[in-house]
Amino acid sequence: MPDRFTPTWTISIDRPQQQVFDYITDVARHGEWSPKPYRVEGAPSAPVTSGTTFVSYGWIPGDKEHRNDCTVTTVDAPNSLVIRSKEKDAEFVNTFRLSTKDGATVVEREIDMPKPPGIVGVLFPAILATVIKPGVQKGMKMLKANLEQAS
Repeated sequence: MPDRFTPTWTISIDRPQQQVFDYITDVARHGEWSPKPYRVEGAPSAPVTSGTTFVSYGWIPGDKEHRNDCTVTTVDAPNSLVIRSKEKDAEFVNTFRLSTKDGATVVEREIDMPKPPGIVGVLFPAILATVIKPGVQKGMKMLKANLEQAS
């Protein structure tokens, strides 16, 4: 079993790539397209730059105020955004890659995550398939809906 997992999600959004990129890099708005309660503290209200730090609080089973200390490591407008987040002894890397295809913006999100310790680690492939992947996909659909409803 691998020590890390790197699932990806992809969605096509009928909006210009720069508009989608600007929305994704406004991390203070990430709660708008999170399927679970999520908020950001300490982030600028404008798009982030490399080196920006902030704290996110999200819902996970057993912890409705789950804290992550986040650092933006890459901003390559309008193509990619990379955010490293740390919680306790674990590090996650969220990568958003954007491209244009057939007039729409394709957003690929990858989360590089560690295998949890203990029994959760043994069960993690099933948790990833039945809870995490569908949850993140729901968020990607919310991202699409928010952007496509915007004028």
